[in-house]
Amino acid sequence: MDMNSPETQRRAMHLVMDTGKLLLENGGEVFRVQQTMQIMASSLGIEDFNTYVVTNGIFASANDCNEVRHIPSVSIHLARVEALNELSRELAAGTLDLEGAEQRLETIRAMPARRPAVIIAAAAAGSAGFAYLFGGGLPETLGALAAGTVESILAHLCRRWHISRIFSDIIAAAAGTAVALLCRAIWPPLDASITTIGALMVLTPGVSLAMGIRDIINADYLSGAIRLLDAVLVAGCLAGGVVLTYIAALAIWGVTI
Repeated sequence: MDMNSPETQRRAMHLVMDTGKLLLENGGEVFRVQQTMQIMASSLGIEDFNTYVVTNGIFASANDCNEVRHIPSVSIHLARVEALNELSRELAAGTLDLEGAEQRLETIRAMPARRPAVIIAAAAAGSAGFAYLFGGGLPETLGALAAGTVESILAHLCRRWHISRIFSDIIAAAAGTAVALLCRAIWPPLDASITTIGALMVLTPGVSLAMGIRDIINADYLSGAIRLLDAVLVAGCLAGGVVLTYIAALAIWGVTI
């Protein structure tokens, strides 16, 4: 294969861009994505390669070729991230050619995500664990387990129905709070605050917050600011969902947290 032909250079450029896009979509860090793309471009012989990566987009140029990729949403799939990193390492080592890398990329793209039942069970267990860590007893732990199950089911349905993340976070937080209040109605000694906090912890944007701070430390202020703003918006949505349920419960039943 002639790596200097225009057609081959375009294929190599598409491969690098698609790899970067897939990395960002599955939780890759901005500076790692940029570094991986540069290593792959060098390994494939792409000349004058320059790229600029932000949280929701990739801009790159090489010779007379300019490409842009938009990343509208991000989810965490670390198995894909690790497979893509291995792909770049094999390209750098020379054990993989362009055609093999393209086939490997399609295989990685087709890697299945975790089944919804597994994600829901993990969220429920995490909610119960957080309630226990925050000082809850058995009633609060079981209440958080129920609240986490309901809110994770609703969050999954919202993603499936392509509901905006802002509204899905509000709905999930409101549902978790409602279940906590219902549990207290069934068992009055239960501390609904601990139950609610335990359920909400699995919805908090810890990854966005941590990666935003790390981007700022690495002097990537734009990406860091985007991630921090995302974390603040999610936190506001969760708070809004809790407050709406609290106001509704107070108005209808006179129940307070």
